[in-house]
Amino acid sequence: MPGGVGWVWHENRSSKMWIRMGSFAVKPGEAERLKSTYNGVAVPKVRACPGNLACLLLEPATVGEAFNVITIWETRAAAEAYEASGSAAEVVSLVRDCFAGPPTLTSYLCESSAGLPS
Repeated sequence: MPGGVGWVWHENRSSKMWIRMGSFAVKPGEAERLKSTYNGVAVPKVRACPGNLACLLLEPATVGEAFNVITIWETRAAAEAYEASGSAAEVVSLVRDCFAGPPTLTSYLCESSAGLPS
């Protein structure tokens, strides 16, 4: 059952989640606009996608280091459907002009569901 604020938990979900992490440098002076746009517009778009469990923007503790975005999906198929739908490209387009260079994207298989709210 749901354990944390904003978490939608399904008891019959797979024990293997799919995690996507994007990393990107931000142009000087663009961090506040990036945070506002991503948290206010992009996060709700991602969270509305079927199978999404979380969408987080991570701001570096040290100025000048890369920002990261983490999305957590119930399954790899859910993440791939999000990508194929064009929604991922739409989300990136919201903040692409804040990037100081090309983003990187890495995907992970995660079986550590015990580390999430239950």
